Amino acid sequence: MPAERGLTHPSVVVRRIVEGMIPADWMPHRRADGETVGFVRAAGEGFQPMDLFGRPLAAAGEWLAAEETLDAHTIAWIDQPWMLEVDGADVRVRVVEVTPARIRVKLDDFGDVTTSARFWEVPVPETGRLRPAPPITEWPARD
Repeated sequence: MPAERGLTHPSVVVRRIVEGMIPADWMPHRRADGETVGFVRAAGEGFQPMDLFGRPLAAAGEWLAAEETLDAHTIAWIDQPWMLEVDGADVRVRVVEVTPARIRVKLDDFGDVTTSARFWEVPVPETGRLRPAPPITEWPARD
């Protein structure tokens, strides 16, 4: 797999997008305004709610229970800081876009408009490289 810093090259980005994709048999679940908040997938004899990153939210059960789980989960959880594993190190990032093929994140620059934006793409379903960031206990040093 190429190093993360090489993801800016178009052929590498396309390769990463092709590797990840929400399976076609997962049913999108939308809230009343039409916004997709997750997916329901068949799992054995039941149905499992999956978040927008393609991760399970609960065990498989009845269809209605899966929908209720997704309705309660909403999409507000995306707007938190995340940690992304890049070349063996954790980088604090913010999610800027989620599609059925990818999660696009940017370096969390804490609103500093003088820094250059750095972006990474993570394939969906997400496999554990992206996880919630711990709280900040002190202001980060400027490089």
